[in-house]
Amino acid sequence: MYAPDLRSFPDAEAAARAAALLVSEAAARAVAERGRFTLALSGGSTPGRFFELLAQEPMDWDRTHVFWADERLVPADSPESNQRLARERLIGRVSLPPGNVHPMPSPDIPLEDAEAQAQAHEAALRAFFGKEGSGHPAGGLVAGFPRFDAVHLGVGGDGHTASLFPGQASLGERLRWVLPVRYAVASPPVARLTLTLPVLDAAREVFFLVSGADKLALARAIAAGERPDCPASRVRPASGSLCWLAG
Repeated sequence: MYAPDLRSFPDAEAAARAAALLVSEAAARAVAERGRFTLALSGGSTPGRFFELLAQEPMDWDRTHVFWADERLVPADSPESNQRLARERLIGRVSLPPGNVHPMPSPDIPLEDAEAQAQAHEAALRAFFGKEGSGHPAGGLVAGFPRFDAVHLGVGGDGHTASLFPGQASLGERLRWVLPVRYAVASPPVARLTLTLPVLDAAREVFFLVSGADKLALARAIAAGERPDCPASRVRPASGSLCWLAG
């Protein structure tokens, strides 16, 4: 059985600090070994403090590239935008070059065209990770998928992660890097973009950051293999590490 590393903390603040330290250490290794650090972020109600603490870490921001694991197809300034939270709590507080921020969705494509948005973001990822000599072995790919240095994820009460929801065909995708998601049960019920499971599984380090008693119980159940129905339980890095930080 695949057994992730579950780390429990006294409170959400301690878990957020652990997440910031994890990312800072991963960044230092990546820059030393490959010349750059690639990080995919998630949204939700939990990571705000993590972003603030990460902004205080001694990161080499000039060599850091920020992406997102998923995003709602809403304007960048919408309260529902994952990008907005990260810009307010992290990106706007550090010396990260604008060209090192790789948001979804594209401002050049109508938000209503989810498929075109997904294709455009995948093309952008392929251009970035597919460059030979870009600082990553094999051009930044592993088994045909981009190898992020670190991926930050959360989990919903239904066990979804990124925008991979229970019972959806997207969980079985094995070719594409980015998918459009139309899931009426999601809150709010707007179209989204998400990285696919093979992309998450190609990462060097994946960490879930969760808070609250309910999420801790869910994390424990997933770590114990008791919730195979949860999309979050399907995240299993093939040659990387996986941990849960719960506070």
